[in-house]
Amino acid sequence: MPLAALLERVSLTFRRQSVPAHSGVVTFDLGPATGYPLKLHLSTWQSDEPFRWESEADSVTIASGAFLEPPGIAWELLLATEGEALLQGMPVSVRKVIASAPFLGVELAQVCGQLQAARDLASTSPLLLILLVDRASATGMPQADFAEWLTQKQAVLCAAVDLPASKATAKLLSRCTLRPMIRRELLELKRCLNTPQGTALLRHHAPLCLEHFIFLSHYEGTYWPGLLPVVDGILENQRSQPGQSVWLHRQLADIEGMLGDDRQALRRVMSLEAFQRLHDRLLDHFNDQINQVGRAKLASELRVQYGGYPPAPIPGHEDILPITSWEALLQEGQRMGHCVGSYHKSVAAGRVAIYHLRAPEAVTIAISPQADGWVLREAKARFNEMPTGDAMRRIGQWMDQLTDT
Repeated sequence: MPLAALLERVSLTFRRQSVPAHSGVVTFDLGPATGYPLKLHLSTWQSDEPFRWESEADSVTIASGAFLEPPGIAWELLLATEGEALLQGMPVSVRKVIASAPFLGVELAQVCGQLQAARDLASTSPLLLILLVDRASATGMPQADFAEWLTQKQAVLCAAVDLPASKATAKLLSRCTLRPMIRRELLELKRCLNTPQGTALLRHHAPLCLEHFIFLSHYEGTYWPGLLPVVDGILENQRSQPGQSVWLHRQLADIEGMLGDDRQALRRVMSLEAFQRLHDRLLDHFNDQINQVGRAKLASELRVQYGGYPPAPIPGHEDILPITSWEALLQEGQRMGHCVGSYHKSVAAGRVAIYHLRAPEAVTIAISPQADGWVLREAKARFNEMPTGDAMRRIGQWMDQLTDT
């Protein structure tokens, strides 16, 4: 059985076995985890071939790897067990690039330890190096081919990882401040950099961080010069909590829904504070309009424009009630103090369905179609506040019951 597959099946609790400090090798005893005498020998940074490894049982080598070949043990676990011995002498730039992509920890250590050009790239464009190592690891690229790769200009290397082959793309990668990421974010990064509107904003914004790329990779609304400063407002206010990006996407969608085809007001927004003021002003105007014209009349106009209100796609229950008319949709926005009433176009098109949670607190629920079912799109308490944990659990139970049926 391959070592990686074996380690997926057992607890990764193992101990380091003492070896002479001058040997350049750290040996890990995997016996307690596997139940039989298995050892991993891993070369340190200061060895002749950094992070080459062999596994052996009863003094017989059963697997080995040297370049872009990890031993199947998480990088964090290796460091927690004997990090100082492994990393002694490793440049700070290399440590930082590995810390940014720990899912490629051993591969990055092998590449940087065995190729000077990789160490240079770790200093000048760590994000590009991560993308290159991820691609080369997936294809099993030999060391000689990877070394030849690194002789190319950075713009050419961008094309090798499915990005536009341009100096502008290479510069964006080199300017990006990193933080620990997961592999999926590499795909989001590439999706962003293949969107001309997004890269146009990024080129004129400083400083850049990974959050800018990730946000734009999911953004489908209007682009204007103040979009990234609004994102900065969230980062500066330390709203770095789960759902912050989703919150901003929804607020932007709400503003665009209330603005209709006239998006000029967005172009004057250059900060999070101005963005929130615009949202609140549009919401007040929208609900004032309902009060002045009357819900019944506006609902009648919506019926003329769209026809009858779409039937609820999935059933509610005693605490979660579907919105079933245009007038009820407008009323939901008024009584909850948010702009769900402006979702009429999306409701009519079948892109969203609206429900109301009564207990444990009042929450407006929006669900969207996905594949053959429906998924939670957003949940808003009064005045756009986040619902409580109890409310979200109630909504989750409802969605889970629908999935099971």
